[in-house]
Amino acid sequence: MKLFKSKVFILLIVLCLSAISWLVYTKIIIKPILNDSKPAEFSATLAYEHVKYLVQKIGPRPAGSKAELTAAQYISYVLKQNGWKVREQPFSKVVIREASVLQQEQQVELISSQNIIAELPGSLPDTIVGGAHYDSANLNAPGALDNASGVGVLLELSRVLSKVPHQETYQLIFFGAEEYGLVGSQFYTSQADLSAVRWMLNVDMVGTPLEIDVAGKKSAPPELIKQVTALASDSGIPFHISRDFIMMTRESTHGGSSDFSSFLDKGIPALGLGIFGRPEGYYHRPEDRLERVSLDEMQKIGEYTHRLLTSVKLEQLGPSVWDELYLPFVLGSNVFILTSNGIRCFTFLTFLGTALMLMGVFRKDIEKQRANWKKVFYILGVMLLLSVLVVGLSGVGEFLWSWIKQVQVLHHAYPLLFLAARIGIALGIFMAVASWLHKVPLARDPQIYWFTGVSLLFAVSLVLALIRIDLAFPFVFWLLCMVMQFFLPNILLVLLGPYFIYTIHFELINSQQWGSFYEALHKYSLIFLVIYSLLLIPLFLAALHVAITKIQLSKKILNHIRKPALIMISLLILSLGLVPIYTRSYPQTVVVREEWSGNNDGLLHIFSEERLPHELVKDLNAQEGNSQFVPILNELAPINVDASVVEKNKDAMRTLDISFMLNYPREPYLIRFKLESSHPFEIQTDDFLPIAKLPKKIELKGVLQPSGNYSITLQRTPPHKKIIHLAVETEGIMTCTFEAIFPDLSPRLKIQNTLLSVDYEIQFKESYDF
Repeated sequence: MKLFKSKVFILLIVLCLSAISWLVYTKIIIKPILNDSKPAEFSATLAYEHVKYLVQKIGPRPAGSKAELTAAQYISYVLKQNGWKVREQPFSKVVIREASVLQQEQQVELISSQNIIAELPGSLPDTIVGGAHYDSANLNAPGALDNASGVGVLLELSRVLSKVPHQETYQLIFFGAEEYGLVGSQFYTSQADLSAVRWMLNVDMVGTPLEIDVAGKKSAPPELIKQVTALASDSGIPFHISRDFIMMTRESTHGGSSDFSSFLDKGIPALGLGIFGRPEGYYHRPEDRLERVSLDEMQKIGEYTHRLLTSVKLEQLGPSVWDELYLPFVLGSNVFILTSNGIRCFTFLTFLGTALMLMGVFRKDIEKQRANWKKVFYILGVMLLLSVLVVGLSGVGEFLWSWIKQVQVLHHAYPLLFLAARIGIALGIFMAVASWLHKVPLARDPQIYWFTGVSLLFAVSLVLALIRIDLAFPFVFWLLCMVMQFFLPNILLVLLGPYFIYTIHFELINSQQWGSFYEALHKYSLIFLVIYSLLLIPLFLAALHVAITKIQLSKKILNHIRKPALIMISLLILSLGLVPIYTRSYPQTVVVREEWSGNNDGLLHIFSEERLPHELVKDLNAQEGNSQFVPILNELAPINVDASVVEKNKDAMRTLDISFMLNYPREPYLIRFKLESSHPFEIQTDDFLPIAKLPKKIELKGVLQPSGNYSITLQRTPPHKKIIHLAVETEGIMTCTFEAIFPDLSPRLKIQNTLLSVDYEIQFKESYDF
């Protein structure tokens, strides 16, 4: 048996290393061709002036707003002054947002905006595209870093590129409505002839450390990644590649994080430049002001972007096909790419070695292994109970302090501290419980634990590999570590195995998606309890395999570690109470909203998801809580709505022709209708959402909700009509809620507090039963 072990181990390692060395490509293989012509100098000062104009002169630029249109006109003017051929591409697009775990009802939106397309012809038709979105996230976000900074860089590059002769044709596209879900870029790629495009570079949030974003529904070609990262190394710019996001975003409904992914969807090589890491509290907030933009960073990224546009060369023109299931790895400034064939070979060899090992162990003593099946199921039951206990109790610190401080979200400012505390508490619970496991009548044969853990990982890896090979890689690597553990029982291999599971979570924490993930985790805690409990079972089995292999040493260590583990748990729970919930970098969000309904007097509503600060409540002379109201007396609402209905009945079906007449001195930004009924219903409207613009096979119907009612939300950005018709077919009573949102340019109550981020808006809301 020892000879069999050695042969299999040596064969597995040699084959895996040979396959990886054959199928891994380094960045040295492909280098960008540097442009020998002396470039005009990029000026961060001039780029900064563009940012300043967009942020201070124009302000927040949400999709479809008049401010966004003003920004488009400014961008067009600058491009024309720099000698580019400029055209506007207006669009109105209907976006369907299906019901999800965080949004229960379907939402249908009509978004109107425009793309600004500039072209600088060269001697060749070969086209290189640079892109940046110029809209901001909402009515209160000035959008300095996101993404006036990217617009400023491209506008300055339009000046620089126009000064030097060039063979390629350059195209700069400034996208509208990116914040609504890449609407502008998706519209552009659906209409444009892309046959002459070599590649596309998108700039969204300028700064370092640099995030080279290659992850969309498709991934950027490896050839492009190698050239772009090589130039980053040559430029001395620290960078990160969104490797794990490749796995998380493929085949998703949203796609990538910015406009480059719309080009990837069409087979055009593309990637994006942004800032790596979890965005600070100013992201999509009123604090995204001019001071967030650094001249030094703009100079560095501007020069780098210029080098990319003039030096990166890809052979093929137009839409193409490339290996998409690769995985890039960054070691320092070196980039290694494991191709899809490399992943397949690595997976196959690991599966082959694992199968040989399992068969060898099973054949060693068939009768003994058959007798062990009852022990295996008993072990699995104990491990499941242990993992549920560990995962469930790991959140006791957050639960306790949420109750004491009366807040829902403790992690707002320091999520990494709470995550580290949760892991520490889980580890302490495991060590404390494990110290008593010797009293549980479990099998003392380490081979059973190894065999069970490897079998579980083998089954999971095989299923994932059949679904998508790159998705299986983290588990295949874990499986390989457990196979090696048979020969080298070591706690380091136990902890190394789930390494790529850890990194996926690290990517998630250092991203824009962390907030929504944490919200989903708390809202569906039972589902996540099951998922993480199942993930811990192979880890616990691997740990027990090592512990029982060295049982005397393990008992000694666990007996000595029990009290320190309990002390560590207590200290971690107590220390969480010292972590501030809000800081200047991550302030509490507060909304100050004028609320109007019908002919009633208005109310000034000040509210937050958490309790309002004591100082603010004291200034308002109100009671403690999440919400405060201040009456607005003797003033008219910002909009007047007259609703009427004409009803026709046929059998049990009611056909309602509903009309809304709107009278407003200032056009609202957003108009929304929420329709709800206890019976199914269908809507027809060309005034509010043109039916011709709806995606094929999409009908405006009520969606069944957990409450048992049917509902749907329709909304649109400007321009708005003052007469809106809705035709509804239903059997029951229809409730229609009309809502209009206005920007509050001069708020009645101005709050100044460094620990608060305040949104100001005006809302009119009225419900009608038909």
